[in-house]
Amino acid sequence: MRIDHFAYQRGTQAAGFGLLLQAAFGLTLLLFGLMAGDTTFTFASVYVLLGLLVWLSLVIIFQQHKLERLEALEEDELAAAREGTSSIFDASDEQRVAARRLGLMHKWMMPIVSLAIAAGLIIGGVAMIFRMGRIDAADLEEFLPLALTEQVGWGIAICLAFALVSFIFSRFIAGMAKQEAWQNLRGGAGYMVGNALVLLAIAVGLGFRIFGNDDVMVIIGWIIPAYMLVIAVEIVLNFVLNLYRPRIPGEVPRPAYDSKLLSLLAAPDSIVRSLNEAVNYQFGFDISSSWGYQLLLRSIGWLVLLGVVVVVLLNTMVVVEPHQQAIRLRHGEIVGEVHNSGVMWKWPWPRDTAAIYDVERVRELELTGRRPRPDDLRQWSRGVNLWSHRHEDLFRPFLVGAMELDEELEDFDEFEGLGTEPVDADDFVDLIGGTGGTDSPMPGATAAGANLEEVTRVYSLLDAEIIMQYRIRSDEDGQGLLDYLKFAPDVPTVSPRRTQRTIRQDILRHLALREISNHLADLSLDEALSKNRRDLARTLREQVQRAFDEVNAGVEVLAINMPMLRPSGDVGAEFHELAFRRQSRLEHVAQAERSVVTQLATLVGDPETGHRVMQELDEYDRLRDELGSQHEDVVEKRQAIETLLLESSGLAGTTIRMAEANRWNEMMTQRAQAERVRSLFGAYSASPRLYRQREIMRVYSESLRGVRKYLVGIDPERAEIDFELKELSPLVDFSLAVGEGDGNE
Repeated sequence: MRIDHFAYQRGTQAAGFGLLLQAAFGLTLLLFGLMAGDTTFTFASVYVLLGLLVWLSLVIIFQQHKLERLEALEEDELAAAREGTSSIFDASDEQRVAARRLGLMHKWMMPIVSLAIAAGLIIGGVAMIFRMGRIDAADLEEFLPLALTEQVGWGIAICLAFALVSFIFSRFIAGMAKQEAWQNLRGGAGYMVGNALVLLAIAVGLGFRIFGNDDVMVIIGWIIPAYMLVIAVEIVLNFVLNLYRPRIPGEVPRPAYDSKLLSLLAAPDSIVRSLNEAVNYQFGFDISSSWGYQLLLRSIGWLVLLGVVVVVLLNTMVVVEPHQQAIRLRHGEIVGEVHNSGVMWKWPWPRDTAAIYDVERVRELELTGRRPRPDDLRQWSRGVNLWSHRHEDLFRPFLVGAMELDEELEDFDEFEGLGTEPVDADDFVDLIGGTGGTDSPMPGATAAGANLEEVTRVYSLLDAEIIMQYRIRSDEDGQGLLDYLKFAPDVPTVSPRRTQRTIRQDILRHLALREISNHLADLSLDEALSKNRRDLARTLREQVQRAFDEVNAGVEVLAINMPMLRPSGDVGAEFHELAFRRQSRLEHVAQAERSVVTQLATLVGDPETGHRVMQELDEYDRLRDELGSQHEDVVEKRQAIETLLLESSGLAGTTIRMAEANRWNEMMTQRAQAERVRSLFGAYSASPRLYRQREIMRVYSESLRGVRKYLVGIDPERAEIDFELKELSPLVDFSLAVGEGDGNE
């Protein structure tokens, strides 16, 4: 093939047509995804629209190749016209503008475009992964379900049509790329076959949606960004390898976005050729030309037919393990009986299908827990999960009766609303008021505010993590499996990425929660949190099993596990305080009892006598109030109490005996003084004046014994005596002698 400007013009036209197709595909997918509300179509449009850079760069580079060829042709014509002459205007590399610009495009533009495509694929892929991650978000505010269109037929038609056109055009471009002048078209052919792969995957997912299976579309939603990241990584690796690849003069550089993986899919005949070459290389000779290889090629049809027959025959036989049971389905309807372990025969697919169920496998169903957040998982991983940790956003509380506080603790204000006697659940409407309007969320909602304190007094909330373990009831006749299948469909309730529960599991969960809620409502908070957790779990299992049997659920409940039971909200901290207060109360009571025993032993000698004295005193107070203090019975009771106290060895008896002794001593002293005064009556009667003078002198002698006395030998009328009385503290005046008078003359 002659490489001239016409060849590059043909390449420019092919690249331009590819640009138009790429733009049409990308815009159509984007508009359909936005208008029909389908996330996967929007993902696909991002990949397809990034391909516009590939085709646009090819259009520019082929156009520049065309200009370079025209420039070279003009130079050849000028050189032929000036043959045999020389001129200062002879063409040089600096004067070949188109050629120099072409070199710059291969050196700078194509690598930059490749890196831009890789960056776009990485950014788009990461954004898609974050978008798909919101399907599994634990926070309801961040949760965003995968949008899927209801126009499934139109979606399949668009995907298949665009995929077919993309594959055909990629094969056409791949054929052109075999020519040396059009080698750069390999990148466009590979990207176009990538369009076909993405659209074909979406078409397959839409096909599964026709049969009610949305799981495949969710998987494709993850595959598209992963595929984009793989292509981006390959482009970056090609760019790095191109930096170190030796340059061959005259060779057209291969752009980094020319994917070798996609090039193989764009030219599948090269794959077969490569396989033949690999087989010949392994055997060491041209085995593809041997008679055995040719016989294999001629008999390939019969071999395929034999394989199909074997597969059909194997499809009629189903092996059921000892722990399994199986049924035959014909167009979705159960045919025949339930088959136990062994070989089950059926008609081949699609007439008959087999469904095998593991009836011995223990299944778990979380009844109360919600999906924990990463912060909760990090907190639980520390190994300590206290009641004071907040879990109200992970568990919906149960309604139980308030705890029964001790009579001694009911006077504490801190525990005013923690406990009381539980009431029947039928009285709940009366407590919150039974006259609420019909629009109220519950009966009596208008009066709920007035009776809120009463409700909190008789009811409490309980957080519980409850897990039910169950399995399919395995009967010899298979009735348990039939009941299990007829009970409810095994279809996901919402998005399968959001929750793993099916409709059957949801119904079982609601039935179990109904029985558990009813039973817990009959218990007080103390009973629910008691140590006898095993009996509670056994009772709940029996009640749940009874509820399942009433509806023929075909389920055998093995256990009701309760890893966590705790008061709801912030009440857990108050429970710790309650335990402290109980211990403090016991300590105060013990101290008071010890003080009573000590005081009784001190007062009356022993506690028994003290209690007896206290009883006698109470009886004495009662008689005195009824009969008066001077009544004969009251006096006798008082004397009996005094006798009892005197007989004891305590402080009370000792005090009474000492009081009696002191009274007797005082009486004797007063009597002696009276006798002495009586003995002086005779002397006084004989000479009253003399008796008085003698007594006065006796008083003076006793009073003035330590006083300094002065004798004045002159007439007192002529003497004038001045004296000054001073009282000095012995702490200040150490010269004051002991025994001297208080005054100095």
